[in-house]
Amino acid sequence: MENILFQDYKDSGYIYLENYFSEEDLKDLELILHKFHDNWLKENEKYYQSGLINSHSLTSSKFITQDERLDIFKFIIQDKISEIVRSLFHEKAIFLNTQLFFDPFNKNQDNYWHRDIQYTGMSIDEQKEKIKTQNVIHFRIPLQPEIGIELIPSTHKNWDLQEEEETRLSLNGRKPNNNLQRGKTVSLNRSDLLIFSANMIHRGLYGNNRFAFDVIFCDDTPEFRTFIDFKNHPSQDELQFLNSELF
Repeated sequence: MENILFQDYKDSGYIYLENYFSEEDLKDLELILHKFHDNWLKENEKYYQSGLINSHSLTSSKFITQDERLDIFKFIIQDKISEIVRSLFHEKAIFLNTQLFFDPFNKNQDNYWHRDIQYTGMSIDEQKEKIKTQNVIHFRIPLQPEIGIELIPSTHKNWDLQEEEETRLSLNGRKPNNNLQRGKTVSLNRSDLLIFSANMIHRGLYGNNRFAFDVIFCDDTPEFRTFIDFKNHPSQDELQFLNSELF
């Protein structure tokens, strides 16, 4: 099973696992996420109305308790996730962060094609080289049915076609929300798991009041550790209850 998943990911840059989580797996997590989100919206209303479509760093948030934080960590390191993480990374992986994705305030707001790496400040040439060796992987857990995400398979290791780069970077009259011929939509339902490379070309599809929790892992290297906010990681006391190499 792990070898098959690794080969699928190596070839296409993503894995879709239908009905992967049980209701028992999700029920406690969902309560924590909704509590966090309700409080986040109250404090960030201005930014939400200005276009924000995700929040992050849930495990260092003042909106959750210490017990809830520990529950999130326990969810992250469960075998259903940690075993796949180990199979996908050639070397050791480390937890990077969490994100929560939701619909924009403005229902007419455009989505946008992107690679996460384009926001790092690297030059295009640097990005082209880094995607060949660096790994940043999202584990997306939808809490309700949603239109999903659109991906361009195999672009986790291969650079854009000309039209794709022009679209993603708003060049030659193209816009980041323009349709792309190679795009593949993966619709998501509650209990599914979508694993995809942050380096691949992708865009979220808004609608249906999406509410999805992302857990992100990366290569455990000095270069990536400079990007990690360790306030999002367990304390030494918390690690006693977790017994995981992912932190």
